[in-house]
Amino acid sequence: MIRRLLIPSAEPGQPAPKFEELLARLEQIVSDMETAELPLEKLLASYEEGMNLVKACGDRLASAEQKVEILSRAISAGSTASASAPEENKPAESPDDIRLI
Repeated sequence: MIRRLLIPSAEPGQPAPKFEELLARLEQIVSDMETAELPLEKLLASYEEGMNLVKACGDRLASAEQKVEILSRAISAGSTASASAPEENKPAESPDDIRLI
């Protein structure tokens, strides 16, 4: 019988494992599978745990990418808004500024 292994999770009230911890566990599983002579049941269980970790890491990366994209859009929108601001909101020009008309 194959039992279902879950991603290491925190106890209630504890923070979820960090991405780096999940990745380190995944690397350990891969190393064990490559170097150790494990019985088939252990290999299957390790493979399942590894696939769960791959999904968890992928979800975390997708979430981080989405946050970066949102921040980039917010910054771009802010710079676009200031670039299209009316003349009265722009700082006064210094006498050294040269303007071509």
